Amino acid sequence: MAPSTSRIRRPRAACLALTAAVTAVTALVPAIPAAAAGYTTAAGPWSAATALTGADGQQTLIDVQTAGDGTTFALWRDRAADGTHWNFDVAVKSAGSSTWGPSHTLATGRESTSPAVLTVTPTGQAVVTWVDGRSVDDDLAAVAATWTPAEGGWSDPVPIASYPGGTYLGLPRLASAADGTLTAVWQQGEFNDYKVMTATRAPDAATWSAAQPLASVTTGSVYDLALAVAPDGSATAVWDVYDQVADGNQHTVLTATRATAGGSWSEAAVLPGVGYTDGVVQVTSDATGATTVLWHGANAAGSGTDLNSVTRLSPSTSWGDVQTVVASSFNYSDGSDPLTAPNGDLTYVWVGWSSADGEPVVKSVTRSASTGTWSTPQTLSTGYVPWDVDASIGADGTVQVVWPQTPSIDNGNDHYLQWAVRANGTWSKATALNSEPVPDVSSTQALYGEVATGPDGRATVLSRKAVGSGDYTSQVSAQWQTLLTKPSVTSKATLSGTVRTGSKVTCNAAWTGIGAKAAWSWLRDGTVISGATGKTRTLTASDYKHKLSCRATVTNNAGSTRSTSAAVTVAVGPALKATKAPAITGTAKAGYKLTAVHGTWSPTVTSYTYVWKRDGKTITGATKSTYVLVKADKGHKITAKVTAKRYGWTNGSATTAAVTVR
Repeated sequence: MAPSTSRIRRPRAACLALTAAVTAVTALVPAIPAAAAGYTTAAGPWSAATALTGADGQQTLIDVQTAGDGTTFALWRDRAADGTHWNFDVAVKSAGSSTWGPSHTLATGRESTSPAVLTVTPTGQAVVTWVDGRSVDDDLAAVAATWTPAEGGWSDPVPIASYPGGTYLGLPRLASAADGTLTAVWQQGEFNDYKVMTATRAPDAATWSAAQPLASVTTGSVYDLALAVAPDGSATAVWDVYDQVADGNQHTVLTATRATAGGSWSEAAVLPGVGYTDGVVQVTSDATGATTVLWHGANAAGSGTDLNSVTRLSPSTSWGDVQTVVASSFNYSDGSDPLTAPNGDLTYVWVGWSSADGEPVVKSVTRSASTGTWSTPQTLSTGYVPWDVDASIGADGTVQVVWPQTPSIDNGNDHYLQWAVRANGTWSKATALNSEPVPDVSSTQALYGEVATGPDGRATVLSRKAVGSGDYTSQVSAQWQTLLTKPSVTSKATLSGTVRTGSKVTCNAAWTGIGAKAAWSWLRDGTVISGATGKTRTLTASDYKHKLSCRATVTNNAGSTRSTSAAVTVAVGPALKATKAPAITGTAKAGYKLTAVHGTWSPTVTSYTYVWKRDGKTITGATKSTYVLVKADKGHKITAKVTAKRYGWTNGSATTAAVTVR
């Protein structure tokens, strides 16, 4: 599988700002072929939207993820129509199923922006993590509820970390190794006394290991925290420190590394070449253990904000040179995790202001693993984007993206949920998932969505649509790309036309199938005729007396099916026809020789026979193309009957005009 991702989403425009910093988590599992071949062979049409909630309450989305076994998990906040607080609700759709299970409440007493993180593993587990307690009057605890495939249900929340009487306990970030072992990192502490902590949980364990510190921060605050775990369990933690004392309000990015699954963490070290950041750092590791950190901040020239990256090839090697991903014009609002394909290609998607378009747009860049260079940013959106986008990557390298959009910055009344996919290195044209626009709703965003990419690249989209104004209501729905199936022949192959030499016959068949195309072949006595690949065929002498059939082979990316017609014996063709009549040449006088010129025939003739006649009666023995007149012919009318022959056609015949012998 390719990387799975888990993160805290930035709040929507209508929501209150989250006090916790946004953090990305990326986990990788074993590589498979780099090209997005799974998507092209698996992605069928979109299903109808399935409502996961009623339409009389309110919801805000958190995330949707698909585990390594194909099970999909949807997580959202829900407030009932008669409720005052919000719940964390989750629903599950089993791998291969077209039905979602009933929603399940994991926690109550939440707010509309309360953070939680959904993490999935290659082994089919899902973990939802959140923080319980209030720092002003309660003990703090980070807890996790787990879905285990064997149990088919959710566990009670289990503590990952506790901070009795503490001021701040950050939401843990989780990532999984290939065997399902989970690593968590989080921050806790007071101002100028923060600690970055970590713990692990074995694949079949119910509890977490004892927490251990990775680093202490005594001169400021931890603004951002990110974690990447490679398939073999090696890990990299990255965090941004806002140093408010020693360095005079400067940001510093630090890293710590666990070189092996069961090894110890290194001491924290400053990430070289970073410079100033704006408090957002992200990290990802590919299937080989190469690790890349992304961040954004003012460039050295002071001319704008850059998106930058730095990479090391393994946990034991040094970091390389800083690369500028997007220079100066990087105007960032909401973005994806760094999305790493099995072959190491790295894609990043974000929403930013476009001076050329005069509105926010969705953009994407990709770094080629083979060349190490970043592409030119590509715009995916086709209208005004209300500062929101979500993207994910599948095990085959397919990148799926969704975002809300209105026609333009001056036309914000019709809302659509746009979708684009990157498969085999190419982005599709953005299309709307909803055929009918969603109208504006005051005090909230009318429409937005989250996307999960499954192991075979197919997408599941979790969407939330609001209606009304003021005290609006909303509803959460899900739709997904169905499994592409091979075509089905609905009308078997049949031959039409007269099955005889020289005639044109047609192969007819009907089928259904997404993206299906037909190839035609013709068979003589059950053997395919080389080069005969058209839907129609003109029968030749080679077909005469043989059994002819046709075959339709219908193929799409999921496979092929074929249908062969009943065999019909090819009959003799029609009689040959003279296109230029035969004629007699020579002197019509006793003792002289006459010649029968056979004329021109269609189709081409292979042999001729001749019969000479006197006054319409056959002259015995006169069967050549020439005839020497005798005394008995004097005063009589002489004609020649020409018979044209070709194998596979009926003989044709024509008689010359008569000549009178002098």
